[in-house]
Amino acid sequence: MHAPIPLDAFKKSSPVAGRTAEVGGHNIPIEHWATLMKDSLVEGFAQAKRPRKRSTFNAEAQLIDVHGDHEFIMPNFTAGDVRGPCPGLNTLSNHNYLPRNGMASISQYIEATQKVWGMGPDISTILAVYGTVFGGNILSLNPGVSIGGMSSTANPEQILDNAGGLLGEVRGLSGTHNTFEVDGSNTRNDKYDPIGNVDDTNMTYFGRLYAKQKDAEVPNYNLDVMFEHAIERWYQDISYNPNFIYLPWSGWFVRNAAIIFSGELFNNHSDEYPEGILGKEAFKMIYGVSGPDDNLVYTKGSDRIPENYYRRPEDFLFMDGAKDLVTYTILKYPALFSIGGNTNGVNTFTGLDFADITGGVFNAANLLEGNNALCFAFQFVKEASPNMLSSLYATIGPILSTLTEALDVVFLSLDCPAYKDLSVNGTDLFSYFNATYPGAQLTNGAV
Repeated sequence: MHAPIPLDAFKKSSPVAGRTAEVGGHNIPIEHWATLMKDSLVEGFAQAKRPRKRSTFNAEAQLIDVHGDHEFIMPNFTAGDVRGPCPGLNTLSNHNYLPRNGMASISQYIEATQKVWGMGPDISTILAVYGTVFGGNILSLNPGVSIGGMSSTANPEQILDNAGGLLGEVRGLSGTHNTFEVDGSNTRNDKYDPIGNVDDTNMTYFGRLYAKQKDAEVPNYNLDVMFEHAIERWYQDISYNPNFIYLPWSGWFVRNAAIIFSGELFNNHSDEYPEGILGKEAFKMIYGVSGPDDNLVYTKGSDRIPENYYRRPEDFLFMDGAKDLVTYTILKYPALFSIGGNTNGVNTFTGLDFADITGGVFNAANLLEGNNALCFAFQFVKEASPNMLSSLYATIGPILSTLTEALDVVFLSLDCPAYKDLSVNGTDLFSYFNATYPGAQLTNGAV
């Protein structure tokens, strides 16, 4: 673990400068994270508007180092190492780009995901802060979160001996169901399906995805393949998980963003494939799977980066992901923009009728225009955050301000319309979802 960041590191000019949270006798400079998120989002949106030249392959600059300090080492689960639902983060810990015990700080997440997988800092910053808020402890001298569950080797200063303003225990990303860890993964089970293991690869799901390219002349698990499987998993989950839920943020945005990352960031680049390709062997290795086509075996904790692997030539930015999201979940597979969940057991999916939403300017027609779908998802998470945070933290004011200021940058950059709070028949949307869908009630709410 990195040593706690000194407080004087946060003395910078900012519209939120001076906002702190008094926690356990410590003065936590939470304005730093608000500034970091806003600055990275502003820069990311600015980059997306600049003309991009077609990048050429640069072997020296793009090679991912998997030797020396970054040699693959299996996690020591007996000693308390943890791994979680995201193969991309698991590989980073196994190669020491994130701490090998699976506990990482916000800054470590931002640096590692960009250096190895080419994730833009606009995406990585908001996901790292958001994941820490809901799965770790943002009110800490060195805020961070486990990539899985809690680790027995975590630095006690990471959570201020659990006196850091939390109402309960730090949960890790594996414990963030309906906020960060979600239903309908391409390769994982759901938290409240009959199996309930969100951390390990489900070989039935993996095998179905793998089979889509195993006999191809040039196997490539690109976005077309990933989303062909994603829509099948969506329907399968409705028929298998009685508590299946798919809401604007955790379902439509987070679930599908993870699928986009796998199809965009895990690719190997070369002169022959400058846009990248994810072949069979690399696909298996990243997901911790080995063996021939007819005898695939998953080994927990074995997720690794292949030898001679080359990252993207340029970072994958928020607006790159937004374009993919609209293309695959609205234009190509519109069922993936069906917001709702099972209401009375399997095969009882009941979707939200967008015409019932009042207080806003969204409807079933204009949600499909421009950035309105993204605006809707981010507006919902903004409105729902006070309810979600109040169940985690004793004091939510500084945290809520941090998230709100970052979201305001998104609204401005996406040119979102102004509207009043979203509701259905006079009930705010968060409460409506909680009352309607059992899957939301299991976690005292969902976004």
